[in-house]
Amino acid sequence: MEGQTSDGSIDALISGLGPEIFENANTISKWLLSRPEETRPQLAEALFQKLFQDASRARQYHGNGHACVRLCSFVQQCFKSSDQTLKKWSTTEALTLELFLFYLEWYEHDPHRALRLILDVLVAACTDNPCPETGRAIKGRVLETLVQIITRKYPKQLTKSGLQCLEHLLSKRVVSLDDIALTYKQVEPAVASLPSLELWKSFVFHLFSWMELTYVCPLAGKCIVHVFRGLDSAAALDPTTGFDVELWRQWLQDALVQNPEILEDIKNYVLVAIFKADKAAALRLLHVFNKQQLSNNQQGSDQGILLQLATLELGKKTGLVDEPASQPEESKYLALDSKVLGTLLGHPTISVRCSALSLVVSSQATTKPLSEDAFSLLRTYLAAFHADYDAKVRNEVLGLTKNLLKRVKSIITVARRSLADFANRESQLAAGGNAEPPLKKKKAGPEAALRDASEAKFVLTSHQNFLEWYVGFLRDELIPTASYQRHITAVKAALLAVRVGKHAAATDDTVDEDVIRLIANDPTWTRLLFDLLLDPFDDVREAASTLLSLIPQELIARPVAQSRRSETLLDMLQSFCGRANALADRTGRADHGDGAARAQGLSCSWLNAQQLQIQYLAEIISGIEAKISKAEQDLGHAAIESPVHADFAAIRQVNEHDEARAFYVWQVLAKQTYAETELEALRQLQERIFGGAQRIWLAVKHVLCDDSPEGHLPEEMEDIEGLDTKDLLSYSFRAVHESSNLLRLIMGTLRLKAVAGVPFPPLEVFKKTGYLTFEQLAQLRHRGAFSTVSYTFTNCCQLTQNLKTVYPNADEEADLLRDWYKGAVECIMTQASTTRRSAGIPSLIAAVLSANASSPSFDEVYGNLEQIGKKPVTQAETDGSNLPQVHALNCLREIFRSSLLSKRAEGYLARTLHLASTSLKSEVWAIRNCGLLLLRALIDCLLGTGESKAIIESGWDGNSVRISYNKYPELPDIILGLLEADDVDAGLANSAAAEAVFPALDIIRRAGPPEEHRGELRKRIENYLGSKVWHVREIAARTLCSFLLREDWVSEIGKLLEQAGTSSNRLHGALLTARFVIERKSDLGSDLKTENAWAESLVEILATKSEVFGRCPEVEAGYLEILNLLIKLQCLTEDKLASTLQISTKTGSPASALLEMEIALGLVHETASSGDVAGLRNYLVELLARDVNVASRMLEAIPAAFSQAQDDNSRVRSEICQLCVEVCSTSPAPEVRAVSLANLGALMSAMLSNGHTSELPSLSQLDTLWSDLTKWSINPELSWAITETSGTIMAILVSCHRDNLPDLDQRLRNWGALISDSLHVDNSFDTRHTAAFSLHTFFSLIPAPLFRTAYLPAFSALYTALTDDDDEIREVAALAVSSLTAQPATANISSKTLVTSLLPSHLPTPEFFSLAISHLTSGNLPAETKLGKALDFDDALFAAEEQNLFVDEVREAREWRRGLVGAIEANKNGERVLKEWKEWTVQGLKAVVKVMKEKREDGPLGWTSDQKVFAVVARVLISARGVLAVDEGEEVEVLLGEVVEMGRGGLLHGGLVGLALEEV
Repeated sequence: MEGQTSDGSIDALISGLGPEIFENANTISKWLLSRPEETRPQLAEALFQKLFQDASRARQYHGNGHACVRLCSFVQQCFKSSDQTLKKWSTTEALTLELFLFYLEWYEHDPHRALRLILDVLVAACTDNPCPETGRAIKGRVLETLVQIITRKYPKQLTKSGLQCLEHLLSKRVVSLDDIALTYKQVEPAVASLPSLELWKSFVFHLFSWMELTYVCPLAGKCIVHVFRGLDSAAALDPTTGFDVELWRQWLQDALVQNPEILEDIKNYVLVAIFKADKAAALRLLHVFNKQQLSNNQQGSDQGILLQLATLELGKKTGLVDEPASQPEESKYLALDSKVLGTLLGHPTISVRCSALSLVVSSQATTKPLSEDAFSLLRTYLAAFHADYDAKVRNEVLGLTKNLLKRVKSIITVARRSLADFANRESQLAAGGNAEPPLKKKKAGPEAALRDASEAKFVLTSHQNFLEWYVGFLRDELIPTASYQRHITAVKAALLAVRVGKHAAATDDTVDEDVIRLIANDPTWTRLLFDLLLDPFDDVREAASTLLSLIPQELIARPVAQSRRSETLLDMLQSFCGRANALADRTGRADHGDGAARAQGLSCSWLNAQQLQIQYLAEIISGIEAKISKAEQDLGHAAIESPVHADFAAIRQVNEHDEARAFYVWQVLAKQTYAETELEALRQLQERIFGGAQRIWLAVKHVLCDDSPEGHLPEEMEDIEGLDTKDLLSYSFRAVHESSNLLRLIMGTLRLKAVAGVPFPPLEVFKKTGYLTFEQLAQLRHRGAFSTVSYTFTNCCQLTQNLKTVYPNADEEADLLRDWYKGAVECIMTQASTTRRSAGIPSLIAAVLSANASSPSFDEVYGNLEQIGKKPVTQAETDGSNLPQVHALNCLREIFRSSLLSKRAEGYLARTLHLASTSLKSEVWAIRNCGLLLLRALIDCLLGTGESKAIIESGWDGNSVRISYNKYPELPDIILGLLEADDVDAGLANSAAAEAVFPALDIIRRAGPPEEHRGELRKRIENYLGSKVWHVREIAARTLCSFLLREDWVSEIGKLLEQAGTSSNRLHGALLTARFVIERKSDLGSDLKTENAWAESLVEILATKSEVFGRCPEVEAGYLEILNLLIKLQCLTEDKLASTLQISTKTGSPASALLEMEIALGLVHETASSGDVAGLRNYLVELLARDVNVASRMLEAIPAAFSQAQDDNSRVRSEICQLCVEVCSTSPAPEVRAVSLANLGALMSAMLSNGHTSELPSLSQLDTLWSDLTKWSINPELSWAITETSGTIMAILVSCHRDNLPDLDQRLRNWGALISDSLHVDNSFDTRHTAAFSLHTFFSLIPAPLFRTAYLPAFSALYTALTDDDDEIREVAALAVSSLTAQPATANISSKTLVTSLLPSHLPTPEFFSLAISHLTSGNLPAETKLGKALDFDDALFAAEEQNLFVDEVREAREWRRGLVGAIEANKNGERVLKEWKEWTVQGLKAVVKVMKEKREDGPLGWTSDQKVFAVVARVLISARGVLAVDEGEEVEVLLGEVVEMGRGGLLHGGLVGLALEEV
């Protein structure tokens, strides 16, 4: 720098200045200008250095930025000074760059706004520099640094500050794109020769790569926008540059393909900025996206579609994109194409279809009307969204549904208001001829679109119709045959429809009276909701009860339409309660009991008088007491006939997390206040409730307190018919479970504010409840039961701390908590150790501590437990049945596992670690075991429990801080002590030592090594590499991997090998370590292919020890395993690969299976490299006679090893194919044939799809192969391989041999039957999945024409796969349909397309008629027989679950009916088939009429509420409507009319009546 800054006099002068001089930049500048002109530059430099040091100190201690402001302002004052020497000094290169680097360092870690002043200094130094040459030099140095930072060439990561600086310079136009391009070429010589656009693409992709980091996303986005706008402006001036928005779109899509996670960042920080800054460019970009048919593009299609949808949605929200339209009108804005949107709404990719739905729903304003095309799309595709198996998708859909409903209701409100305004104006004009003066012009908005009354009326009608359709759609989604996914989504959506208000200011607690009236006045709606109260799924029951509770009182008391006895909703509910209670008693199932309880709670809330509600509670309690009396006399028969849990559940509240709405009787009562007489009645009822809970406990105590309650059936009950251990145990557990839940709810009333009239329980009842739950916890052996009771006891303990606020006159001397603690300690000291978890004793201690009382304090309890736990005991002193130490250790484990206590226990973690490590050295196994469990709990406390199993097993990543060893300074010493062993194998021979080693190794393996004792820990772990036990060596090697991740691990492996000498165990441990390090680095994403110098070094190190490795087969196998791994990861150059392959296969007769395995894999790699399939065959044939397991593994490695050779060499393809055929035909081992056949199928599929048909096996070879596959035994794997490969073989026959194969049609039918059998619902997942994959392979490989009658069995199987219970199988089947339609779609849409469009239009034959009728009638079995079986209700406690919960018989029947009717209209042949269909339908209708007359009633929980019954009746009615659509069947019409007439009278489910009236 200029000036003599080191001169002592200047330094002394500056240091002697008072604080008033340095108050701010003005005072400093004023003082400087008062000095002689010739000394000013030196003084300025000295002042600058002092201010710079002050700012640096502020940065170090995270100051407030005043020092930085003073520094920059001083420089700016100098720049503005009239003294030219000062101005020149303030813009020198050295000073400016010093400030620039200071900014980069500080802003990266502390983005203080004061640092922006440095950027202003930088701008001035570059643009207004008195010396232009200096300005250009500064700009060049700054830009070079920024480009180095962006391209990752700079030694430090200063991305945030660098991007902020670049964005500022671009905004101020200090630098241009040409400057950046020139600098980029200098920094990155590899791009210097690239064309301009390619160079900019490279630079922009560096910016995209930084968008992975959240904190730099906005800055990277701004810089990308600058580049886009700059290139776009240049292209506008010179079109020959070649840049346009289409190219920009391609860059965005390519960036997403590289990193799909940055979609939202691109949308928020790139696209939004473009849309705000340049509307014309945004419109051009939108036109490019809208015209591109990305839905048919497979390469990168998902990312391209998502980008397309995100851009269009953004355009829609900014008003640049109109609503969907099939024939868009000419407009300055963009209209969405309905056809393209339709394909995207049915896209199989979840994110695509959700984004498409968001695009349809989103709008610039909630009052902008939706188009008719939008409504059509929603009506078509909403059902598929509701049926989605992914809960996250359904929740996202519900969020979009809420926005949709809010928009529809807002538009309805606006339209009504507009109509009222128009009517008001017309009436005024008609009355006086003078309308009101024109209103002030409003801000233009979507409401202005309603130009006149006719348009407003049209908008109102269309949106009201859609809302009514949507409510009806939700009702139809609740029929008994619908899946759980449809049930829960529909009920939640109905709640949204009711709660979403009509105005913007409405809250979610508002109830839309119009929608709730639609529901309450529709008997089918209320019937379905009542039935859902007994649904098997708890969340469905909860949502249904919530929706019913929203019905207002005026509708509850109104007679229901179509009711035979003018019943009100309350009458229907009370009748339903009786049926539900009877059903719950009959089955004893938990869902039935909970549903009956919810119904009774709802009934109580609908009663509008306190006396009636209290009376209702008393009736329930009386029923409980009667059932308990029966249980006391005869528990066995009571367990079968009179379960009591539903009655307890009717009073209590399970759903404690949602107190806003009452679903249970006590929950209803506790929300009110009462007069004293009513309070006294409630107190008596509470005492009776406690008495009931106590009595049922005494009745079932002997069952739940047995040491083995799961298999216990008392002798006196063994002769009771229909009673087994499950029934008795279920009755006992649920009785205690529900009664304890009820007591907890009643005691919870004590948490309410103490005001007059609150129904608090009597103090004596509280005390008795506490002692009862204590007794239960001390004696219970059933884990589910004591989990529930422990929760109740915990609440009692916590409530002891606020008893005085409720009971001011409570006994001062009574210390319940202390009594319970003493009792818990007594249990610890006296109770036998029956289980390793000490039953309910740990819960007793945890409950006492959860009260957070001063006495007993946490420290006192922990100290006592610690004292008991470390009391020494020898094996000779105990028989293992009475060990207080076991209970104490388990209590401590419970404390650290409890979410209520673990935070307070952190301070005791070190002491507990000492105790656990000491316990691991005990002679007594029970204490060692509990110590190990405690240590595991402590490890979970240290490392957390939220990780997946894969992450836990993978180990430390070398960077993250998993454990703060500074927080637990004793931990390294404890780990060191656990690893202490003079003789590794002698120590491990002692089981106590072995149990101590593994947890210690696990901590280091998962969290990394501590710096303290690092060397000693590593040395001890290395000792375990020489253990005689393979598992110990493996764990030690995995742990040692944590030490080597951040070191020169190759040289460290070399040291381990040298230290091992000739010890086989140590050599093997070192080789395991090397392999685990390579695998871990590969898992962490290290670029092992490009940075392969380490691999060559490792191979050289290993080669020097190869002779030693050969002395032990296991060691040599470990050596070859590393070489094979390196080859697999492609980490070796061609030269090194050749020499390595020679090493890996240079051996004679192997001495172990492991060695032979690795030799075989090495030979696969060698032959793949040379293309020597003949050599591979010779070795494989020899190996098949010696070891089929190794041969199987060798065959498994062939596809990956030969993938490149097969692509490049037709000879290799053909020879591999012949080798697989030979193995399948000659090997009797099913596992070998399975692998070989799988390889053959994949290879033949690739050859056929690529047109290499001449290399495929001949027809005779395929026939021989098919017959040879069943010559020997078949295992499941071979069976799956046969099924999967059969699709490829059939595709080859159709593609290559259809002209010379007369029995092709019969073969196709047989194959279709085989696949249908494989897809049977009772088969395993693997069997069904391979069958679906076989179908996908077949339909994707066969040529046109695609449709022939012989394919019908395969199409039938394909439909079965599309409705399979497993989503993976459905997805594979949907891919098969996509091959036929050339349009990807979900399984729901694919099944509908297949049945209603493809087959009827291409195969309208009598054979298809038979197939459709078979599916429609579910196998042509007489409907009367089906109905009789369905009416046979299964009342077993544990009913067998249906194998397929996805299929909906109603949806299936309607699809096949539509396809059948369409096919019959196209081809009138097949009278015989149609006659049989008509006869089946007539008999079915007669059976339905007969049952309706017999039952004489069908309401909630009636005879058609059963899913199976509903399905049979629905098939009959759907079939009847189909017959009437194609034939004038008078008998069918008469019978159907009779069904409808009786159904409208209340004898049939409303959903079924709707099906009987449905037009085809």
